[in-house]
Amino acid sequence: MNPALRGSVAIAAMAAACAAAAPAHAQADGSDAYDAEASTQADPGDEIVVQARRRAESIEDVPASVSVLSDDDLERLSVRDVADYTRQTPGALLISSGPQYLNDIALRGQGGGRLGFSESTTGIYRDGIYVAGGGFGGRSYGDIDFYDVERVEVYRGPQGALYGRSAVGGAVNVISRKPVNQLEVRAKAGYDSVEQLQGSATLNLPIANTVALRFGGFYNDQKQGFYIDQVTGKYLDTEKSWGVRGTLGFGIDTDNTVNLTVEYSDSSAPGFSSLGQNVALDPDPFVRTGLDTTDRVDIAQTQLLFDFTHDFGDSELVVLANYKGRQGDRAGADFDHYSGIRNANIQLIDDQGEDFERYGAEVHWGSTGNGALSWLIGADFQTYESNIYSNRHGTVIGSPAATTTVRRQLRLDNAREDLFSYSAFGLIGYDLTSRINITAEARFQADSKKFRFQRFDLDATTNDAVPLTLFDRDWTRFLPTVSINYEVSDAVTLYGRVATGYRPGGFNQTPVPGFFDRVAYNPEDIAQGELGVKAMFRSGGAVFRGQLAAYYGETRDVQQTTTLSTTNPAFTLENVGDNRIYGAELELSAMVPLGQGRFTASMNASASHGKWKDGASILFQGAVLDLSGKDTPRARDYMITLNGGFTHPLGGGIDGLFTASFQTAGGGFDDASLARASDSYSNVDLSAGIQGKNWRLLGYVKNLTNDIYRVVTVGGNNYYNTPRTWGGSISFDW
Repeated sequence: MNPALRGSVAIAAMAAACAAAAPAHAQADGSDAYDAEASTQADPGDEIVVQARRRAESIEDVPASVSVLSDDDLERLSVRDVADYTRQTPGALLISSGPQYLNDIALRGQGGGRLGFSESTTGIYRDGIYVAGGGFGGRSYGDIDFYDVERVEVYRGPQGALYGRSAVGGAVNVISRKPVNQLEVRAKAGYDSVEQLQGSATLNLPIANTVALRFGGFYNDQKQGFYIDQVTGKYLDTEKSWGVRGTLGFGIDTDNTVNLTVEYSDSSAPGFSSLGQNVALDPDPFVRTGLDTTDRVDIAQTQLLFDFTHDFGDSELVVLANYKGRQGDRAGADFDHYSGIRNANIQLIDDQGEDFERYGAEVHWGSTGNGALSWLIGADFQTYESNIYSNRHGTVIGSPAATTTVRRQLRLDNAREDLFSYSAFGLIGYDLTSRINITAEARFQADSKKFRFQRFDLDATTNDAVPLTLFDRDWTRFLPTVSINYEVSDAVTLYGRVATGYRPGGFNQTPVPGFFDRVAYNPEDIAQGELGVKAMFRSGGAVFRGQLAAYYGETRDVQQTTTLSTTNPAFTLENVGDNRIYGAELELSAMVPLGQGRFTASMNASASHGKWKDGASILFQGAVLDLSGKDTPRARDYMITLNGGFTHPLGGGIDGLFTASFQTAGGGFDDASLARASDSYSNVDLSAGIQGKNWRLLGYVKNLTNDIYRVVTVGGNNYYNTPRTWGGSISFDW
């Protein structure tokens, strides 16, 4: 039996066993209920409210696979970055090319094809509005996005109808805290064993009866690391980042609320050539030898977010707007080391930068879901301009004939990409009976992209200069979704869903000489069916939750990363054909009073597998590679996460707390050629501490067993996960 299919069967069996063991009906006596007043934590038995259908509703009522991590979850699980977050989310993968700014979030096996400036396969949202675009962190999240966060919601499966572009695998919505009508002070300071100091502070200040200002910021400074220059002995992966945010809220706790957010962030981190182990040159995953230069990536970003909500009682009108301006620069990348060249006569240095500006707005008006009929209508638009330069310079001494391939790397590229996009979307649902609901969603979307490219040859012997070249493409899509919910009982709901999604096409930013007919690539489209069950039981103060989903999807014109030539290390994005991906996901959680304390546990598991359809092929290193019937990359046979936590009163209003997390994954491939099997991993994180009514002291160890594994290989360079670290933090919340 196929490993992923075995994993899917095992997930279904575990779900059935847990459902059989769970109580058949809810108990309301609360005889052993944990004393919530003695703890500062939110009660895991509370209703979980999400925005998966653009309105507030219980997670059990949503006919889709949805995950939520609260700010308390993020702290106790020591979630520090996107890599940590994906390991806590079933069906989620981190796709990276080394540095954090090149990270992507991939859901359900989507996202094998990606480049520095391509669009993601996951919708990236902040407070309900799309914020992705461009390179230098434009396909994922940065530190500022996880500052003062309330919760993170993940909607798995295509979300094209209500969340639009790029949501072929799903969408992630990071929701920040908003101003409230009371004085609040939150502060946190921490230390990590890589000599990293962290600090953040937030003040919520009421100004008038319904007006408040929430402002603050964060600062991180890492002075050591794991990557060392063998010659100088210096750390290559030091980092520094800081950010500030202010949100002014009007009409708080009224029918008309307005929030205006202004934030700025700045970061400095290592680049791809410092973090990658060139397998031909470097003796160790964390030791670099023969580096001429060490690259750094500096990103400065300004963002404005606006939201307005008018509550009509049985419906809500919401207006959202966003502006993002970003300046990214990468300087000093040792490209000859990255290319595996050890020659005193050759020095290649790679610099790159981007000026990016994006504007977006959305308006939607919909019912609050209180009646038999639910509805939503909306429209949005977005536009961005991305100006990119890439300067590869240096010296090449020797015979031009013998070094033509290397000399071709000496060039200056200027590129600009412009997007204009608009769409209209809606939803209509109806309760066929008191327990059966059917809902239809749809979006019409139009995208227009323009691209201009010019190359200046810095070595006249190769004649690779390209005059100003212009490209433009337009695409339109109709993206429907249909779902049905059947409430079997007050505790169990079954659902079915058929959804579509769309990832726009684009342009290869640094075309390979001789392949300028491949600058543009087309969109990819997905249709996916999903069946699932959700359950929530209460018994004697204990709460049990579960979600099980199985899916099958087909993707057309899949975008895949490839190298077109054996003599040029540049990557391009190609449409290689169609594939099918199927899998299953399981989430189980329990909160059980234990003596005077409380025990919480959760398990996330997923399994996926994919095959290319007949006719799929890719031009790989100058030769056509037939993909028909072969496995698709980025689909793992299994991913499992087990979390357990215990909170117990120690007396005097102080709780003791302990959390353990185990994450493991195996199977799958990194690339379409199937030359690189994905490394398996098993990771253990621990945290323990004490907390009072308004404070928490926490210590942690991440990657306790120091499991080192390869995250990805790019151009002959291996990139690895973070080795074991430990640290602690103290936080206050008044």
